[in-house]
Amino acid sequence: MNQHNVKVLLLGKNQKALSSLRQRLQKRGCDCWFADSPEQCSALLDTHKFALILGTDRVGQAICMAPVLDGVNCSVFCCYPVEKSCWWLPLVGRAHKSIGAPGLRPCQFLGALDRIIGENRLGKLMATAVLERA
Repeated sequence: MNQHNVKVLLLGKNQKALSSLRQRLQKRGCDCWFADSPEQCSALLDTHKFALILGTDRVGQAICMAPVLDGVNCSVFCCYPVEKSCWWLPLVGRAHKSIGAPGLRPCQFLGALDRIIGENRLGKLMATAVLERA
């Protein structure tokens, strides 16, 4: 795993169902972890600093995990299936609750993902450069 890769936590019931999302994220330079329960999520949050958390099994699961996610300093989105597509609902944006913010269509969400990943990668590169100068 590259130190400049962005860490992403995927929340869902089934790792296999998340494989295409994981592959897309890895192509964008992300390292992905998986949790299927609040306990696993909490344990991973204790040991890693994630830039992004994505819940894929409806809003209900994300709401169950809300106490675990309270106060995290990253972006959190939950997938909400509609007809033949889905909406990505922002739940937290950098430690600020975003519940009630407009959802994103898949094409809008990909743009948001690219922005979040780019911002986090730039932050890591800048932090590394500062440490190397010190």
